[in-house]
Amino acid sequence: MTISLLISGISGKLGKVITEEIENNDKISLTAGQASLDNKHLGKPLSSFLKTNCNANLVSDFNDIQDTLDVVIDVSSIDNFENVTNFCLKNNLPLILASTGHSEDQLLLLERYSSDLPILIAPNLSLGINLLKKSLLPLKGSKSINKIQITETHHKEKKDAPSGTAIDLAKFIDDYLDLDIHTEIASIRDDSSVGVHEIKICLDNDELVLTHNAFDRRIFAKGAIKAIEWVSSQKSGLYSMQEISF
Repeated sequence: MTISLLISGISGKLGKVITEEIENNDKISLTAGQASLDNKHLGKPLSSFLKTNCNANLVSDFNDIQDTLDVVIDVSSIDNFENVTNFCLKNNLPLILASTGHSEDQLLLLERYSSDLPILIAPNLSLGINLLKKSLLPLKGSKSINKIQITETHHKEKKDAPSGTAIDLAKFIDDYLDLDIHTEIASIRDDSSVGVHEIKICLDNDELVLTHNAFDRRIFAKGAIKAIEWVSSQKSGLYSMQEISF
C-alpha cells in the first residue's frame, strides 16, 4: 500500500529535497503540501514550482486539505507547531516533527499528544548523526571525561541557534551517558555550511573529537524516507530516529 504524505514547509530547502526524493520512491505518494501564508506559490499546483508529479495546490490553511492522508512530516518552523499538531490530532495522523527550535512547553505537549498519535521527533534526519549518537554509548558512566563541548556550524539563513541537532545531541549526552557534567554548545554561522556538528570530549591530557559534516541535504531526504515508512506502521507513542534501523 502506498503511503499518502503531507509535507508542511514543502517549499523550503528541506521540503524541496524530500519532495524530489519521493519521486524515486514507489512506497510513498506526495498528496498535499502546506506553506506559510506569505508564500508566493500559494494556490499553485505543486508540480508548477517543485520537481513532482503531484498537482495538488499549495495551501496555507490546513482546513483546506481534504485528501486522505497517512503521514505528516513537518519541516517548517516553530510558528507552525500549533497548526500542524492540531491537524494531526484532528485527523489521527502520525507526525514526523523535523522542524527545530521548539520550546520546552511545546516538547511537553508532544508527550501528551503521543498518547493518541505516533510522533517521531527528528531534529536531524541523517543516518550519520544517528550513528554518531550510537558511537557515544560506550562513554556511559566514564569518570575520565572533564568536559564535552558541541560546536555547530550552519549557513547564516538558519534562524535558530543553537541548532536543534546540537540541542538534541547535548540532551542525549546529558540524559543517557551519566557523566556528571553539563554539555556546552557553541554556534557558528557562515555563508554555505549545510550542517557541521563537532563533539569535543576533553580528558586530563588529551581529547577526542567526533565530527559529522553534512555535504548535501539529500542525506536528510533519504532519512526522511526511512522515517515516513517506519512511523506509518507504529502505534501511539513518542519516538526518536535511534529506533529506526538504517
